[in-house]
Amino acid sequence: MVELLLKRYLWLIDTLKRNGEMTFDEIAEKWSKSSVNDNGSVLSKRTFYNHCQAVARHFGIDIECRRGRGLNLYRIVNPEAIEENSLTKWALNSFSLGELLFNNADIADKILLEEIPSGREWLEPILQALQQNKMIDISYENFVGLKFSGQVCPLCVKFFKRRWYVLCTLEGNKKRLFSLDRVKNLDVTNISFTYPRDFIPEDYFRDVFGIIAGTNGMVENIVIRTYAELPGYLRSLPMHHSQREISSNENYTDFSLRLRPTFDFIQELLLHRDQLEVLAPETLRNEVSVIISKMKNHYETQ
Repeated sequence: MVELLLKRYLWLIDTLKRNGEMTFDEIAEKWSKSSVNDNGSVLSKRTFYNHCQAVARHFGIDIECRRGRGLNLYRIVNPEAIEENSLTKWALNSFSLGELLFNNADIADKILLEEIPSGREWLEPILQALQQNKMIDISYENFVGLKFSGQVCPLCVKFFKRRWYVLCTLEGNKKRLFSLDRVKNLDVTNISFTYPRDFIPEDYFRDVFGIIAGTNGMVENIVIRTYAELPGYLRSLPMHHSQREISSNENYTDFSLRLRPTFDFIQELLLHRDQLEVLAPETLRNEVSVIISKMKNHYETQ
């Protein structure tokens, strides 16, 4: 029941966001054709008003009526509430995409999607533990055979490159990240813990690209030079929130970033092949150069 109501709330937000001002009759007509309305129910005004109140209560999104000449027009009066809440924005985008794909199920063979690694089944109990500040009992083995078993305190979950991760505090206040697709077993315990007041997940990952954080590496000013079509890609989808364009001409575009050059970030730089060059700092430029030389050696060794 809760899942069904959530879908209805997201449907209402998405419908008004995409169509702007609408009359109740227009909204009801859209509902009658929606894939979420799988039992063909009619949207009553009472149900609509209840949904509007629930959307305001759960999402902080206000739907108000603007009365005109013979028309009552409903609209979202604070659309910034969607943009400012990353969870709401992500859920809304996922819902909108899911409904679009579902409505085109008859051409499923022409819609190609990427597979997500297993581990999704552990997300629900982890979120339950985060809600209740309960420790989790986890059994884990990474790709090189290193194992871990024990009770840990979950701090947050993060999605990166098609995988879900959970950041936890271990004994001694050490932090460790677990990839959910490598979890062997996970249970929510009855042991409560006090969530650290001074820990803000977004701040913890603010100065890194990816999921490797909490290192002793310094935040550095990084300058990259990009060629061919890569500048356009980085303008439309920046590598990091700190990315800034600093110069451009017909041959290349330079961007600056401010972060810790961790393993994940260096992997991302190498992903762009000969369309990207590190200009600064010199230490990072040399590190990337050494990696490229080692790669070259693999192809020269007989």
